Formats: sequence, C-alpha cells, structure tokens
Amino acid sequence: MSLLTRRLAPSCLSLCFSLGAAGLIRVAPIAAADPALPVPGSEDASQTIADLQSRGYNIQINWVNGYPRVGLSQCWVNTIDMADAPTVWLDIECPK
Repeated sequence: MSLLTRRLAPSCLSLCFSLGAAGLIRVAPIAAADPALPVPGSEDASQTIADLQSRGYNIQINWVNGYPRVGLSQCWVNTIDMADAPTVWLDIECPK
C-alpha cells in the first residue's frame, strides 16, 4: 500500500460514514410520518374498511361464515390481503 493510499483511506471512511448518517437522518422522518395500516382484529370491520378506503384502497370482502345478519360494527377482520393493491381483500367474520 502506498503512502498516498494510507493517508486517503481513513479520511474517506469518515466522510463516507458522515454522508451515510446524514442520508439516514433525512429519510427517517419521512418513514415515521406514514400512518400504520390497520391490524386484523384491532378494530371492528367497519372501521378497518373506512381506514383503508380513506387511504385510497378498493375493498373486496370475503365473508368467512356466510353473509352477516348484523352490522359491520359487530364484525371483525381476520385477514388483510394486500397482494393485489390497490385492491385489498378482507376476510370478515361476524357473530351468528
């Protein structure tokens, strides 16, 4: 290794590390600002549907135990499938 290479290597490392850290600081607030998607079972089915629709998703429902005889506010979401986004499939179950 030449004398010139030995002198440049430590300064490049500190510069590269500083630039990388600055980039992470700039990106972190953007990622933190995104609201979390609903978690299955964390709220009633009507709220989950409203949350996803407000974010621009199209909702398709798979009724797990048949068509309900109660309102969606009494039902819950078992699964949220976002593989076909912007269409979201929800497995919804209701009391019988």
